[in-house]
Amino acid sequence: MSIARLLALPLALALLASAPVSATTVGFADLATLSSAAPVVIRATIFKAERLKPRDAPDVAPGSARMLVSAATTSAIVAPGEVPPRITYLVDVPLDARGKPPQLLRSDVLLFLRGNPATPGEYTLVSAHGQLDWSADADAAVRAILTGARNGTVPVVTGVTSAFRVPGAVPGEAESQFFLSTRDGKPVSLVVLTRPGEARKLTIALGDVIDDAAAGVKPGTLLWYRLACFLPQALPAKLDAGADVADDYRFVLTSLGPCGRTF
Repeated sequence: MSIARLLALPLALALLASAPVSATTVGFADLATLSSAAPVVIRATIFKAERLKPRDAPDVAPGSARMLVSAATTSAIVAPGEVPPRITYLVDVPLDARGKPPQLLRSDVLLFLRGNPATPGEYTLVSAHGQLDWSADADAAVRAILTGARNGTVPVVTGVTSAFRVPGAVPGEAESQFFLSTRDGKPVSLVVLTRPGEARKLTIALGDVIDDAAAGVKPGTLLWYRLACFLPQALPAKLDAGADVADDYRFVLTSLGPCGRTF
């Protein structure tokens, strides 16, 4: 692929000088966001990195440089077809105090890519953060995310459709249920159980039956990501759920913890 052809790719030119992020500083939600957006994810080793002249990268923000990078494919984590042994792409990087870009040669990287439908074999990063330093932990997390996304067992949450609270058999016992909407229409329910002398408990049911044996939500999983990052921060006003139900919903959000996306 020629430099001129790469410079003509609109997505590459839209990388508004946000620097690539080290995999050691990227959380699970960032990896899930990138993995969800990228049809192609590969591990590669950079063997060439050339800084573009200002006239070839007029939109780069101050303190950054645009690099034309060539990398050898080490492994394809996910791809709709065969991945070329060598990938060429553009990436924006931060400059150091001397105005120099970082040393990229021989770096192992994770690349989150999108192909050019008009020209097979051409790729661009899905975002300015689509190049990450490779690490074994990041690699394993991305593979787990993509496996969960492919097998269809983890729902894509789109909202809360109803919520109510029912009293238990003893004073002080109650159960709040939150029914979620999902992209594929499969039932998903969150349950908050309150019992005297016990801490409140959050469970999730991925089906029509809700019982005490329902599983909790494990942090750092695709299910957690799709709840923590996409549930609304408050119940829709149209549900008119009441103060106790609203408090239990706040407990849901607190139990899940912050989404933690940085981009």
